[in-house]
Amino acid sequence: MQYGSFKLEAKNSCNDECSTKKYCISSDGSGVCSNNNLATAKFAVVPDFGTYDYLQLTLTGYNVTSDAEKTITLSFDRFGSPINRYTCYKSSNGSFGARFDRSSLSLTTGSSYYKDGVLNCTWTFNRYDLIWPMGVDLFKDDITQSISLYHDSQKVLVAPNITQLPIYHAQYLKCCNKVHGNGAFSLTFDQTDKQIRYRLYNWEYIKEMTITLTRQDGIGLKFVVHLYENVIYAYIINVYTYKNDQLMKPFVYAGKMCSWTTPLILGDTQISFDASTSVFDLQVEVNDVIVYDEKGVELKS
Repeated sequence: MQYGSFKLEAKNSCNDECSTKKYCISSDGSGVCSNNNLATAKFAVVPDFGTYDYLQLTLTGYNVTSDAEKTITLSFDRFGSPINRYTCYKSSNGSFGARFDRSSLSLTTGSSYYKDGVLNCTWTFNRYDLIWPMGVDLFKDDITQSISLYHDSQKVLVAPNITQLPIYHAQYLKCCNKVHGNGAFSLTFDQTDKQIRYRLYNWEYIKEMTITLTRQDGIGLKFVVHLYENVIYAYIINVYTYKNDQLMKPFVYAGKMCSWTTPLILGDTQISFDASTSVFDLQVEVNDVIVYDEKGVELKS
């Protein structure tokens, strides 16, 4: 388990290069993207706060004539597990469509179009959907899962593992958010007009994590996250620590990730403070041991 008091560097701008990943089969048969691609596969993340994010896959075939048959397929491959295949196809009579296959399961699903020699199919799904790749942990450490792209019968191994996908370790968050954490977890904050939103991703087998945010005057927040009991407790710190019931929309899933929100201004008759404009010292504990600390933290992206 990797612990320490270092920061994960994050990009300050939202950009397509950071939040997406493209694989290609070029006209020379290689997996190197070029100006003459035969087929491409593009992965993107569609964030959905309060549940699992969606993964979007778009397959595109180029220079497809109107009377040609064409099949573009992407597969997740792992020895001993069912192969998950996403296929974009066009027949010689002009019909086209999108399909997902895994063992005996075959579903006509996704959107598709064919226009001006371009064949395109898109699927958007999260881990609750049938077309989520079975036997693949896209979030954590399943580095034995390879990705192959097909142009008709031509197969190219475009990735030996899934670590470059934007959804892996929630890497897409670095595009628009300051990411706090280390190799064991990632923590982000952002704000809406009325709420502060918190996201925590757990990459190791951590059962309980305590997140403490303390201002210079000693006032602060404490969140105790029970990752495998699907429970989050919130506390306000002001000399004494007492439970706060302003926690909203708590979501914890199977020890891997959780999210919650609080109002911008927190407190009650005893104390009230604006957390949205405060500067905190961040401290994270696992099993009563401090594993991460950072000063000058603001609860925004």
